[in-house]
Amino acid sequence: MRALVLVAVAVLVSACAGATEPMTDPEVPLFSTPAPPGSLEGRAVPKTCAEVATLEEIGTILGTLVTGDPHPVVGVPQENIGRTARLDCYYGVPRGKPRTTATVWIALATYTDAHWAQRRLSNTVDDERASGARVSDVPVGPDRGVLLRGKTWMLVAVRGSTTVVITVQPNLVREDRAGAMLGQLADTALTPG
Repeated sequence: MRALVLVAVAVLVSACAGATEPMTDPEVPLFSTPAPPGSLEGRAVPKTCAEVATLEEIGTILGTLVTGDPHPVVGVPQENIGRTARLDCYYGVPRGKPRTTATVWIALATYTDAHWAQRRLSNTVDDERASGARVSDVPVGPDRGVLLRGKTWMLVAVRGSTTVVITVQPNLVREDRAGAMLGQLADTALTPG
């Protein structure tokens, strides 16, 4: 029995003696990750709706004529949510009707930092989801946005410390094109002209 153990030990020692140890520790690979959504620089809230998007831009992107003067509503800073400025633009409001009848609504807001902006986006998505909206991820220029389908089409996106919310009446966009159209419209609104 002792001879058998010695033979086994000899085989193991000779096997280990033939193995070579690594010269250096292997390098730990570094992974580059894409920039997170909203990582690009945001824009300041403009003074007019024409600087957010023109009727011509909206019509071209959506492939339909949108008429009527834009109705702006200037928001105020709101310290408790980190908001520093806001401009809501209502497009396609029929003459003599309230702005709630707009066919397209675009709201731009800036926040003290990207954290607050992302938090506002998350709150909006959570609220819409709780109301039964379907949610999907869509491109918004170099970033990503969230497309929501409830009673209307809605897209929310963040770029830096700026958020955009776009609401469009469902009859203006086809189901299979809504993400691309609203994503392009959001990118237009988030890009300084």
